[in-house]
Amino acid sequence: MTGLKPFNRILSILCLCLAYTFCPAQDKAKDTWGKIGPADFTAPAQSSIVTAGTGAIILSDVGTINFVGNKIGWFSHVYQRHTRIKILSKSALDLATVAVEFYAANENPEKLTDVRASAFNLENGQVTETKLESKDIFQERVNKQYSKTKFSIPGVKEGSIIEYSYKLTSPYDELPSWEFQWEDYPCLHSDLQVEIPQTMLYVLVRQGVHPYAVDKGGEGRINYLVTRKTEAGLGGTDQSTMTVGANTIKHEWAMNDVPAFGTERFLTTADNYIDKISFQLSGWNGGEEIHPTTNTWAKATEELLSREDFGGALSADNSWMDATLDKIAPGTLTPLEQAKAIYYYISRHFTCTNHYDFHIRTSLYDVVKKNSGTVGDINLLLVAMLRRKGLTVDPVLLSTRDHGFNLSSYPILQKLNYVVAQLRVDGKTLYLDAAYPQLGFGQLPGACYNGHARVISQEDSASLWFWADSLRESKFTVVMLSGTDKGIEGTWQSTPGKEESYQTRRKIAEDGLEGYFKNIQTAWGDDGTISNPGIDSLDRPEDPVKIHYDFQMKTAADAGTLYFNPILGGGWHENPFAAADRKYPVEMPYAIDETYILSMQLPDGFAVEELPKSTRVVYNGDQGSFEYLIQQNENEIQLRARVKLNRATFPPDDYSTLRDFFAFVVKKENEPIVLKKK
Repeated sequence: MTGLKPFNRILSILCLCLAYTFCPAQDKAKDTWGKIGPADFTAPAQSSIVTAGTGAIILSDVGTINFVGNKIGWFSHVYQRHTRIKILSKSALDLATVAVEFYAANENPEKLTDVRASAFNLENGQVTETKLESKDIFQERVNKQYSKTKFSIPGVKEGSIIEYSYKLTSPYDELPSWEFQWEDYPCLHSDLQVEIPQTMLYVLVRQGVHPYAVDKGGEGRINYLVTRKTEAGLGGTDQSTMTVGANTIKHEWAMNDVPAFGTERFLTTADNYIDKISFQLSGWNGGEEIHPTTNTWAKATEELLSREDFGGALSADNSWMDATLDKIAPGTLTPLEQAKAIYYYISRHFTCTNHYDFHIRTSLYDVVKKNSGTVGDINLLLVAMLRRKGLTVDPVLLSTRDHGFNLSSYPILQKLNYVVAQLRVDGKTLYLDAAYPQLGFGQLPGACYNGHARVISQEDSASLWFWADSLRESKFTVVMLSGTDKGIEGTWQSTPGKEESYQTRRKIAEDGLEGYFKNIQTAWGDDGTISNPGIDSLDRPEDPVKIHYDFQMKTAADAGTLYFNPILGGGWHENPFAAADRKYPVEMPYAIDETYILSMQLPDGFAVEELPKSTRVVYNGDQGSFEYLIQQNENEIQLRARVKLNRATFPPDDYSTLRDFFAFVVKKENEPIVLKKK
C-alpha cells in the first residue's frame, strides 16, 4: 500500500505565494496589554465550547511573525505572542507557569526578549494587577542545543485573568507553527499574522476541521537593514550595512470559538488533527531564478547524507570499530548471524537517552565510549557496524505515532524524530531498532507504524509505508476452572502477539516482575487471589511471552446461587468508544485477533441455572467478527470467545458501526453464568 492514508481532507499543503489573493491584509492588532475591566471577569455564557467542567477559557491568543535584517548577512524572523486566559478553577492554575524553549547552541543563538506577564483580579469591584518581576524569570539549559525560559505568574487564583507576551528573534529559516486550537481548553479568539519577504518561499501546511473567521492576504514592501562581513586587508574582515528593499507577502488567519480538542481514545496524537498552521522553507528567490532548498526527498536525502550529524558519520573512517566487531561477530558466522550478534550487542549494551532525536549528537566513537546516546546515535551506530561487516544496510527516517504524521509528498525534517535500520540479507529485507533492548531482531515497535518513512541512501533511497493495519496481533488465552470447597480455583495463561509481548517486557523492565503481577492482583480485587505467577520466554525477545498464574475466587459458603462472569483476566469489560460521535479517525495500535477459551468443571452440588447463548456477528462485511460459542457437557462448561478486527484504522464515518460492534461485544462478554445449588 502506498500514498496517503484517508482523512487527509483535514490537511492541506499550500505554497505561501497564496497571498496572491490580492486582498489587503488586516492591520496588526493594536496593543491591548492590560486593558482589562470588571466586565471581562464575567465568564462567557454556557455554550458548546464552554461547559460546566471547563477549567479555563483562552480569551485571546495572538501571534505575529515578521522579518528583520540581521548582522550575519541575511534575515531573522521575529515571533511575538500575546495570550490572555481566564482561570475558572484550580485545575487550570498550571497555565500560570509558562516555558518557552529556544535554540542556543552556537554563536548565532535565538534570543527570547520582552517577556511580560501579569495576573489581574477583581477585588471590591476594582481590577488589581500583579506584575511578573524580572528576578522571577529563569533560564535553564535543556540540552546542548536548547535552553528554556520559564516563569510563573504571581497572584494567580481561581477567577484570575492572566496575560503574558514575549518576543523570540531567530536567525534561522524554520518558522514556528501556530495552533488555533488548545488541547484542553476552549479558545474564544486565535489570530496569526505573518509578513514574509518574497525573497523567501515557504510551503504552508494547514490542518484541522474548524472554519477560519479571517483568511486573507496581500502584499507590502519593507526596507531591511542587513549587515554583511567583507574581507579586509591582511586577512581581516569589515562589516558593511546595506538597505535591502523587498516586496512582502502578508497574510492573516483567525478562528473564533474553537472548542477544546479534548481526549480521544485510540488516537495517535492530537497534533495530527488540531487546528494548526505550519511552515517549511522551500527556497529563496535570487531575482533571476529561484533556488530550491530541501523541497524534494531527493534533495533532503542529499543534504542528510552530507551532514556530519547524520550521513557524514557513516561515510567516515570507522575502522576503529573492527577490533570490537571481530570479537562479537567473527567471520566464522554467516552474514545473518553476524547481523544478529551486532544487533544484540548494541541493544543490550547501549542506553537510549532520547527517542525523539534522529541525529548523531557527538560522534559514534563517543557513543561507544559512553554506551548511551539518542536513537540516532544508537541506530546509526548499528548501521555503521553492519556496514563494516560488508552487510547492505541503510538508515530509515520516520515519525513515531505520538510525534505526528510525516508527509510523503514533501520533506519537512522537523516532522521526523526517529531512525531505524533497513537490512537486506539472505534475500530478505528486515527492519531493526536497537534503541529498545526488549525488541527482537527484525521487529520494530508499534510506535513506528505511522505511515510514511524514507530510506536515506545514495543508491536505494525510497519511500516506505508502515501502517498499523499491517501489524496484526494474535492473542490466545486459556483458563481452566474447577469448583472446590474453598471456592473456584483455576489456572490462567495467555500468549500475546509480538507487540504486546514487547510492551510486557518493557513494563517488567520498569516495574519488575513482582510489580507486574502486583498490578494483576490489583485488577482482580478482593474477590480473587493469584499465586505461582510466572512468565516464559522473557529473555528471548524474538518469541512471544507466555504469562501464567494460578488463582482462587471466593464464593459465599452458603450461597444458593452463584453469578459467574466467564471472561476472566481480560476481555472487553467496557466499550472503548463511549462518545456518541467522533470527528477524528480511530487509530488502534494494531489489528487484533483475540481468542479466549474457558473450560470449567462445575462445583459439587451445583447445576447450571442459566447459560449465555452462543452467537456470531460480523463487522462491515469482512472487516471483523465476533463469536461467542458456549456449551455444557454434563459437569463441564466450555466457552470459546473470539474478537477479530482485520484493520486498525477506521475513518470517522465508520465510528458509529464500530461503537455498536464493541457495545455488542461488551454486553455479551459481561453476561454471567448462573449456577444454582441442587
